[in-house]
Amino acid sequence: MLLRGAQPDVGQPGQTQLKFQPVQQTRGLQPHRCHNRPQLKRSRRRDTAQLCQAAAAEDTGYGSEWATPEESYLVLGVAHCFEKTNEGRLTDRFVIEPINASSLESMVAGASTCFQHVYSTTLRDAQTKDKSSWPEQFQQAPFCENFEIRSDACSRTWLRGHAQDNLMDIVPLGQVKSRFNYNVDLKRVLNFENVVDDSDNVKQDMSIDVYGRKDKEEEPKQKAAAPAAKAADDDDDLDDLLSV
Repeated sequence: MLLRGAQPDVGQPGQTQLKFQPVQQTRGLQPHRCHNRPQLKRSRRRDTAQLCQAAAAEDTGYGSEWATPEESYLVLGVAHCFEKTNEGRLTDRFVIEPINASSLESMVAGASTCFQHVYSTTLRDAQTKDKSSWPEQFQQAPFCENFEIRSDACSRTWLRGHAQDNLMDIVPLGQVKSRFNYNVDLKRVLNFENVVDDSDNVKQDMSIDVYGRKDKEEEPKQKAAAPAAKAADDDDDLDDLLSV
């Protein structure tokens, strides 16, 4: 097999030598160029735009329907909260709130809670907000903010395996339970506004100062002491001249 540009050269008998000659490049041939590159870019951008529009169309209805089954188990509670008046006083406020599985488990274990009464129902019954068939303890209390969304979220916690196997019997469906560690020492203020200021910053001890605060505090003192030291030196120099 001969390589391109190689010519056989017969030397001694039984031996074949190859002499390589440079291959001359054919004139008139140019590297291949894609003249349709701008069209390809426009085509790719058009395809990407179509994909984005299709994805946006699919997401248009996201959240418009509940994904949780309507017959899912749900626990509601009457929470003793407070509201702050314009005069700064706290007034009692009782609201109906959904309770997730872990919170009810903590309440049964003895954790303090502001819930006075707990009632079990279904997600569908809670979403209707029809309290005519609910226990007497729930008739006067209003619903909390974002009740529908919070009810759906809490209902999903009751679909987990641990809740299904161990917590469903705490409050059987359609029953009320009130024996919890009810305590309102830590008051829940519904209209509380948290205003953050510089006094809320946690100051680090100087012994573990890593921000150079000590040097920054001493720097103004050193600058203030520098003119006084210079004036004292000038007075000493003047005294030396007068004493000569």
